[in-house]
Amino acid sequence: MSRADRPDAADDRIITAANRTGRRVPDLVVRGLSEREILAHAPAMTCDRIHWDTVDAFDPRPLADALGMPAWTRRWSDGQHRVWVPEGRGHEAREVIRAWCEQRDVEAVNIRVESRVPFRDLALIPEGLLGELLGAAVEWLWPRMIQVRRRIVIDLDLVDDEDVKSMMYLFLSDHVDRFDADREGRNGTLNLLAFFIGKLRTWPQDAARTAYGRNLVSDRVAIGRALDAVSAGEGRWATEGEVAGSLGISVTDLRRRELAIATLSSLRNYHQLVVEATEESMGAIQVAASDDVEDAATTHARAAALTRAVLAAVNDPTATGRRAQDPLALAAVYLTFWEGLTRPAVARELDILPKTASAAVSRVLSAVQDQDLL
Repeated sequence: MSRADRPDAADDRIITAANRTGRRVPDLVVRGLSEREILAHAPAMTCDRIHWDTVDAFDPRPLADALGMPAWTRRWSDGQHRVWVPEGRGHEAREVIRAWCEQRDVEAVNIRVESRVPFRDLALIPEGLLGELLGAAVEWLWPRMIQVRRRIVIDLDLVDDEDVKSMMYLFLSDHVDRFDADREGRNGTLNLLAFFIGKLRTWPQDAARTAYGRNLVSDRVAIGRALDAVSAGEGRWATEGEVAGSLGISVTDLRRRELAIATLSSLRNYHQLVVEATEESMGAIQVAASDDVEDAATTHARAAALTRAVLAAVNDPTATGRRAQDPLALAAVYLTFWEGLTRPAVARELDILPKTASAAVSRVLSAVQDQDLL
């Protein structure tokens, strides 16, 4: 008997959000326990979530204990700090967090509140069960999310396909605490794999926004959609005026955004910043009699050596492929040392998290500190 002839075939059939016919994904089973039995150890709650970032390393657990209300904290892979409190008390908790950080000279950045979000205290799940549940989810999803995996590799310059599986595990770990097993949809009660599939569809875009800046990636997506709309509707390439009109911006602004996108795309092949001086160019330099030529030459040589060391740290000429460059580190180091910006200012300039900017600079500094140039 074929699957279509089975009496229970209709029970597996669903209509997706795009009004296509699909099949229901299975419930996960670990150690003989269903996903619902495992997650029942950590019942879903409705909470307010406060999340923020700090420039320096920070452990939010003592802060959660000092809030004077029930609070839970958990680190996600993006390095941000999150505290969940009972529904309706998020803004009150935010002010306590802000005051607590100020009293201890902790530089808290962009403290914000999200109200009425689902949350599970995953610490209540017996040790090992959650990891095995997430591992089973990754094994089921991995061969079925090929397009998502390809998009991650394409959009993130320093990511190869062998990195994606561990990244997927972290992504699922970040999102499992917000899974609401009682949520009803058009196809019945939501199960864990269906929840993860919905989240994974926007994962590449969200990851690119985190790495390169939300505005830049949003612009790239919007421009691509505008081009596709004209190509599909009229069978030709869209003009600048049509794209700008569909986005509600001027042609000048469109060109600026396209230049930023093109610059990002070409960072893996950026031009050398320090070039050898020729005899012709040296002959054009005029030196005043009052200048300390020896000191200036020493300073210039040291600066040039530092620049070459930085370039070597972010661009390994012996490497090939996607791992050859770290454009984010190059930009963060340039803004820190050549433009004199603070780490929070660098983060704002690049539209990334302060912790991401700090980590990028630290990676380069650790690579050049042994050369006694700083």
